[in-house]
Amino acid sequence: MSNSQPMILRDINIYEGIPERSFCKLAPNSFEDNFSKGSQLYTPHKDDGKIYVIHRGEVVLYHSKDGKRAIFDTLGPGTVFGTFDPASPKPNHFAQTTKNSYLCVTPVDEFLKVISAHPEAMLKFMQKMANRINDYEEKISTNIDTASEKIYQELNRLNKKRSSFMGKLIKIPLQITHEQIAERTNLNRVTVTRSLKKLKTDGLVSIEEGTGIIDLKQN
Repeated sequence: MSNSQPMILRDINIYEGIPERSFCKLAPNSFEDNFSKGSQLYTPHKDDGKIYVIHRGEVVLYHSKDGKRAIFDTLGPGTVFGTFDPASPKPNHFAQTTKNSYLCVTPVDEFLKVISAHPEAMLKFMQKMANRINDYEEKISTNIDTASEKIYQELNRLNKKRSSFMGKLIKIPLQITHEQIAERTNLNRVTVTRSLKKLKTDGLVSIEEGTGIIDLKQN
């Protein structure tokens, strides 16, 4: 990966307004780089101690046990993630790109210096974390739903997150496999297939043959 000095990602809100000279002084080891689809950014098996900001692409966060993945978040452009505690540099989950991605990577101690020196960045960071917590709480609340309801709510969450880019809503087709849905809902593939058929019969989703593109109907 490249070790060149970073150019400020001016279209990512958390760094907006921070002079490049100030950023480079506070975070001299920060860099930007391209990561191909399927790149493992970090695992629970090795110290990482870095903060990642997605400029372009997509990353999933997941746990893994006995070869089975359980995805708990899908992240798009503008998202901040990583290991935020300098005293605990080892992550408790996996992070992997699902598309070719362009990321800004900063050591956590330098990241904290940047946002501490720039209160506007600190506020934006706190807002992003609050939104993330609200999203997790919403996902947890679906655990009491039926399988069909759980799948619909997860597809709806994913659809909203993928359609939101820097605060501007754009239409992005939701293309996802049954296996990927199973990873995101902790359901088996048979249940996913059966539940999708029910949602389609109930008129809540339409599935484009051959592509797997899903269009959600609001209930």
